[in-house]
Amino acid sequence: MTAYFLGVIAGFVHVYFLGATILARVLKGWSVLFPEFRLAPHMDPYQLLVVAFLTITPYVASTVIPSWKAAVTEPDSVMRG
Repeated sequence: MTAYFLGVIAGFVHVYFLGATILARVLKGWSVLFPEFRLAPHMDPYQLLVVAFLTITPYVASTVIPSWKAAVTEPDSVMRG
């Protein structure tokens, strides 16, 4: 969860405060005369929740479910097959 919020904040800072210095050439194109390109800050809470759900849920499921299954399974039954 912390990594998600740090990524969102870092992306927001990079695009809106630093002017998207890394992605500006890709977004503008490779021409010599760059048009004026200003991005207006807008954060949609619904979109952030959907992206968080789609990124966090698979990782939680892939780590919690196997560890829970290993915790509740009797070691004797696993070793004997």
